[in-house]
Amino acid sequence: MRFQLITLLAAATSASAQKVVGTAYGFGVGATGGGSAAAVTPTTNDELAKFLSDDVARTILITKQFDFTGKTATGAGCDRNSCSQKNGGQFYLGDLSCAPSADNRAISSITYDTAGTTALQVGSNKSILGVGGKGVVKGKGLSIKKNAQNVIIQGIHITTVNPGVVWGGDALDMQGGNSKIWVDHCKFSLIGRMFVVSHYDGASATLSNNEFDGVTTTSATCNGNHYWGLMMIGKNEKFTMDKNYFHQMSGRAPKFGQTGVSGTFHAVNNFFENMEGHAFDAYDGANALIEGNVFKRVSQPSTDVAAKVATFVVNAGSACSSALGRSCLDNSVDSTSGKLVGGSTTSFLSTIGKNAVSKPLAVTAVAAHVKSNAGPAGLGAAVAVKQDAPATIPAATKPTQPTTTTKSAAKPTVPAASAGGAKLYSQCGGQGYTGPTKCEAGSSCIVSNAWYSQCLSNSSKFRRALSM
Repeated sequence: MRFQLITLLAAATSASAQKVVGTAYGFGVGATGGGSAAAVTPTTNDELAKFLSDDVARTILITKQFDFTGKTATGAGCDRNSCSQKNGGQFYLGDLSCAPSADNRAISSITYDTAGTTALQVGSNKSILGVGGKGVVKGKGLSIKKNAQNVIIQGIHITTVNPGVVWGGDALDMQGGNSKIWVDHCKFSLIGRMFVVSHYDGASATLSNNEFDGVTTTSATCNGNHYWGLMMIGKNEKFTMDKNYFHQMSGRAPKFGQTGVSGTFHAVNNFFENMEGHAFDAYDGANALIEGNVFKRVSQPSTDVAAKVATFVVNAGSACSSALGRSCLDNSVDSTSGKLVGGSTTSFLSTIGKNAVSKPLAVTAVAAHVKSNAGPAGLGAAVAVKQDAPATIPAATKPTQPTTTTKSAAKPTVPAASAGGAKLYSQCGGQGYTGPTKCEAGSSCIVSNAWYSQCLSNSSKFRRALSM
């Protein structure tokens, strides 16, 4: 009994001593979260929801798994003929993605977990900290309330939010007008829709050292890769993405901007691996500096639409020197990946300015570092790792094309695009879309809704015909 008491006291002391590791930087700079507020450790789902929702400064320790799943309901929606739920696709709940089309088939009764459709509300001045890799929120996402600010989310895993159902819930959403947001060393997996989404009034945030795990049996692209990654489409968005690990994803990893709005994005030292679809997608108004990232077995590092955006910059040359106070870094694209292509207008770099990652890793160190340190398990190691080790590649030696640094015998599973056609899983239509409307050989342009059509494999149609 005495031993048990000592053990419990030791655990309590360890939890209460948990603090934010590191300091917010990039466009999330200034975030202090709960600051010096005494730590609280919720024990029930209701208690967690209560601690998160107000604007009182709090340090909230997540020391276990909070499981919100278990209550189901049914609702109407649709399925895709081209990538049906029976063949490894997802159902679409409600009518947002179910406009009448040859590819949509009405479903009267889709079963979903009710927890996922209402996220946990997060107010201002919060440090939400996973302890010892045990902090898990299952079944519900987090929603940073409109105009809430000063939030740090570090070391937690958000998972199992209706993974088989689009519109069954997002993992993390920002309702707009949010500032001083830092999301660090978290993991996202098995989510029905978006891993991270920022809504129409924009946010200023840094996403660093996170793992975006796209492994799934219910994929919108029927290939075991999660499609609904990250989407930042609000007015005047400002996002830093540093040292994140993206794998087994097929799209929107991430998506920047939309026609008619502007935002500024800095993506540096991220590692993209084993992705059967696209990584970066960008639209007019997205001012994005893409540098020092590594792509390994990624079928499409950037979409055809992104490649035509003048301010989606993947090779800034010497332009970083005056704006950021250091040389720009090349990206590394291996021989099994597609092309990373962008524009050359760099005047927006001054907007990144002092909020840039000042001393990024040399691109040769990115893959090993990111795989070792991303996610909650890597948080303990972060104390020992020097943040922003100096880059070693001088601007004068930079080639004009993406550097190939990794070779592999494996070949991409997605064929190269035919002349004039959009690649498999790329956008091919929708309101405001100006890119190619024909798809590469073996795929067809399928209408999802009024705003989005996508190139999908003809073979998925044949699979459905054979299974009926």
